[in-house]
Amino acid sequence: MLHSPVPLAVRAGIIVFIAVGIAISAGLLKVQNPQDVYGGMALVFLALVAFVASNELPGMRGFAFGPGTAPRLFAFALALLSAFVVAGGLLTSGPDVSKYAFRGVIFIIGSILTFAATIRPLGLVVASFATMIVCAAAAEDVKWRESIAVAVVVTAFCAVLFPYGLNLPFQLWPRFW
Repeated sequence: MLHSPVPLAVRAGIIVFIAVGIAISAGLLKVQNPQDVYGGMALVFLALVAFVASNELPGMRGFAFGPGTAPRLFAFALALLSAFVVAGGLLTSGPDVSKYAFRGVIFIIGSILTFAATIRPLGLVVASFATMIVCAAAAEDVKWRESIAVAVVVTAFCAVLFPYGLNLPFQLWPRFW
């Protein structure tokens, strides 16, 4: 199997990314807004990884999209917008990087795992509702009444949209009912 090389534009993007990182580390580029610069650099890195990861997928053929078209389009849009965020962080002043809060990350990942663990045995209604409640706990100032009300409305919307509107074969309720 032949491996196609990474396109020249992506290689140039990687080189520019490394050069900007070195210039920031060496103090050649003054960072006035660290949150925007470091966040933007992380997103540019993610876009470059997506470009390299989708390299083996075929792209557009005439007017037909190939399986690699969408990942590359989204990666390009992410890289372009993130580059603007980095440039803005270098040109405008802003807050320092704040302390990282793990609570949100833990509960968001927990909500994804909750959905994955409950969708088949408990059905779409229970899985969706439980997922949104776990996700709401990610905020430190969560308002439970409002969160439950939103979870009920979104769960009802999902229970109508997926099986009836999109005709997807989701079971709505637990198997043991």
